[in-house]
Amino acid sequence: MFVKNLKVPIILQKAEALEKRIPQNHPSISDLKSFIKNLRSGYNGERRINYYLNQIPPQRFYIFHDLRLQYGDNAYFQIDVLLLSSKGIFMLDGKNHSGKLTIDPNQMTQEYEEKRVIYENPISQANRHNLLLSYFLEKYKIPSVPIKSLVVICKSSTELVISPGYTEATKKVCRISDLLKKLDGLYHHYNRELLDNKTLEKIKKLLLKKHTPLNTDLYEKFKILKSEVVTGVQCPMCFSFSMEYHRKIWKCPACKFVSQDAYLNAVKDYFLLGNSSFTNMELRSFLHLPSSRITTYTMSLLNFPYTGTTKGRIYHQPKDFL
Repeated sequence: MFVKNLKVPIILQKAEALEKRIPQNHPSISDLKSFIKNLRSGYNGERRINYYLNQIPPQRFYIFHDLRLQYGDNAYFQIDVLLLSSKGIFMLDGKNHSGKLTIDPNQMTQEYEEKRVIYENPISQANRHNLLLSYFLEKYKIPSVPIKSLVVICKSSTELVISPGYTEATKKVCRISDLLKKLDGLYHHYNRELLDNKTLEKIKKLLLKKHTPLNTDLYEKFKILKSEVVTGVQCPMCFSFSMEYHRKIWKCPACKFVSQDAYLNAVKDYFLLGNSSFTNMELRSFLHLPSSRITTYTMSLLNFPYTGTTKGRIYHQPKDFL
């Protein structure tokens, strides 16, 4: 069963909100687009893995997507997918690269569109995560349990080459079409149950409690000033800024598209861009609303939680709004 479902990462949503609201000639736009491309690729790889995980008997595993756990004082390790069972823990690391991948003991090389990029050997990374997870569980007095990892090549069109004689990689790297067979083999390798229900529940709660989402300051990372962010409601048809409010509808001056709720995406962007609350004046400024009265009406449609009196009222981001 899925305990922590796959969702679009918040850091990806934040990056995409920022990318569409800074000038396209900004010095950092190229780096930001590359950052988004990598995050989107990783998420799409996990979606492909998730498709196959949905076909596993639900009673076999507790499944967690995107776990980020702390080790040491200020360091973290990321697990794409963790499968917890009474027989052990299995971790999946998705690789959604295109072109040709060559894995040897020292590195992984990608060749695509006449480019050659070198990455860390994913087997080394998986082995390190196995060790870190065992340290993590030991810290919280969890009994020793087998931990196994697989590196999953998520694109069927990717050419995979494993160096001759590199048997560890041959065992631990699989194509996504072979994922269920590999997991079934790992599961049945252990012929007895090692963790009782009480311990499984303890581990499940521990992983959820200690998960720490990545929260990168994108303004600092990409040297973007908040004053450079474009405000207003983006047209969902032609993507231009900024739609104008006229008697309960939003109209695009560029393509004349009309919408009643286009402002909702702008409110979402407002929170993704690093804000957690707004006043009447702040929302009016961001959405380019013509008056305080109309802003009050718009806020009543949102029905967000708030604190304070009428004049000093502050509206807060609902827990599940993003």
